[in-house]
Amino acid sequence: MPANLPQSTRQILKRRSFLALFPGALAGAAFLPLFDFHPKILAQSPDNKDKKAGNLVCWLDVCAPFIVEDAESGLHSEIVLTSDTFVGAKGYADGADATEYEIYLYDADGKAVGAEGVAKRLVVPAMQMTVLSLREILGDSRKFWGGMRIRLRPKGRQPMHASDLFSSAFVRWKTESSFDNVHANPDPLQWQRADTFFYSMPFPPLAEYESVFSLFNPYAERSLGAITLYDQLGLKLREVPYELKPRSSLLFDLRQGDFVSDPRRAFGETSLRNHSGAKLLNPGGGTIAITNQQGSVKGFGYLLIKRTGTSRFSVEHPIHQAPFKPVRAPAPFDAAGRFKAKNILYTPLVFRAKRIGGVTLESRFHFSSGAPLEEFLWLNPFITDTEGNVAWQATAETKLPATISANQIERGVIKLGGMQSCMLDCAQLPLPKTFSGGLSLAVAPMTNHTLMKIETSVKEWGAHAFTHFRPGLKSARGYQAAPPRGGLATDYIASGARVERNGNRMVRDEVIGVMNIDDKGISGRPTLEIFTSSGLLTRIDLGDVPGFACHHYLLSELSSGKIGPHDLSLRLVDEQATLLMSVVHLDYVRRDLAQDHGSDRFSTFNDYSCDASV
Repeated sequence: MPANLPQSTRQILKRRSFLALFPGALAGAAFLPLFDFHPKILAQSPDNKDKKAGNLVCWLDVCAPFIVEDAESGLHSEIVLTSDTFVGAKGYADGADATEYEIYLYDADGKAVGAEGVAKRLVVPAMQMTVLSLREILGDSRKFWGGMRIRLRPKGRQPMHASDLFSSAFVRWKTESSFDNVHANPDPLQWQRADTFFYSMPFPPLAEYESVFSLFNPYAERSLGAITLYDQLGLKLREVPYELKPRSSLLFDLRQGDFVSDPRRAFGETSLRNHSGAKLLNPGGGTIAITNQQGSVKGFGYLLIKRTGTSRFSVEHPIHQAPFKPVRAPAPFDAAGRFKAKNILYTPLVFRAKRIGGVTLESRFHFSSGAPLEEFLWLNPFITDTEGNVAWQATAETKLPATISANQIERGVIKLGGMQSCMLDCAQLPLPKTFSGGLSLAVAPMTNHTLMKIETSVKEWGAHAFTHFRPGLKSARGYQAAPPRGGLATDYIASGARVERNGNRMVRDEVIGVMNIDDKGISGRPTLEIFTSSGLLTRIDLGDVPGFACHHYLLSELSSGKIGPHDLSLRLVDEQATLLMSVVHLDYVRRDLAQDHGSDRFSTFNDYSCDASV
């Protein structure tokens, strides 16, 4: 137990005994939107003949709402396909499983690229990571920006639909000085309907970050709605109506609260000089919410985030929810005053002045209530170390930092009303001087993990990257029940990794965070499988990971020079313990970082099937 915690805290928070502080904490699943599915499914793609109830095999869709190619400005995009649907624990090995992909590209005005509206078709063998250059798909050096829809369908030894839409396809953006990668977002059949959706996420302080939101309508119908910005206390700052033609895109500048037309605004230092005189709508952080009108189709978005005065950027995405009126509910405390959580969300990306791979990592967390199920969303964070001990938790003696308004704290727990947000900075917590671990976020009522963002920075580079938390344990138990899984307790995927040297100089490396969230006291002994475009390259034993412990590994140290300069997919497997994995990509040439939160290989298998009525 860290010596800097108060004595009473050290006595209470012994290893894993903190579970007693959260009655029922593991009883819930990650909140998913619930809808009354009566309207017809939209004909958003050329071929929907497979999209009917009862089919085991069908095309499912993901959307990437911002993709750009501008050689003159040095902006380039790549499409990364993982083909991670296969049967069994090692179904990738014999070549019997693959995934068919169809790529649809639409420019900002909604014009399709390619013959018959299809930019590219291909089949990718299971776990043979494939990287496509947008420039090569376009076939010329023209400028392009817009949105992308990808359709995918397994082609293998047994009929099944895609097992995880979150890890099936990624977009990677590159400039000379920065890079990032984010997965395309699922558009399951159940959501492809003309009805109102609430789409939100927190944004970081606008005095620190220039933020531009891209919104893409992937459908053949118009999308109408409003973009609304709220400050941290939920006060509405601005509401702007929008209208998107079929398959078209728009850009919205959060600092000014208005639309912009040039995607280069989100990249490069020039945007600061050109717009330095513009008045900030709000210097702090807040929440952005997009609501489409009843009878109108929804859109998909990315938030492009760039620190003021630099050319390094990061990209993160919101989450769709059903709009509803929050209900009143009693405060979630038992008779003894203990917090009664409905779920716990997780991230293994907690850093406090932590030196890894020759750089110093720091973490901040941005929490948002979005549209909570109840009048208030309650959050109780705690941090565990490499042994599974609690290194920090808010108590009467270890108070929450000043970055969280006193109006948002009750009984030592964070209390957010609708559209409210707050920030938790590891640098302001009484952690050891150099620390890495995992953060568990006990919540009540249920909420979505995507509303909880992680900001990791490298002190020496002045660089930053954003991603989000992982869902709760009951969600993981549901993933484990999928019949094609092969009985693995852990089956986690991250992509876009790379280890590369130029002589003695490091070019790329990976910080891999692994957290044991198993509630049965099982110590994990995970294996890291590394895949290239040719399939499995090697397996690495990561050693023991005790219950609720969080370990961080540097891939170059694990591989001992055995991995060449390849684009990599990483797979974490364990037969007994439930673990999760997130990754920090380090680029020593660009002096920049990116993050991949990782995803269970069956995270959408049960929820997003071929049945549009479920």
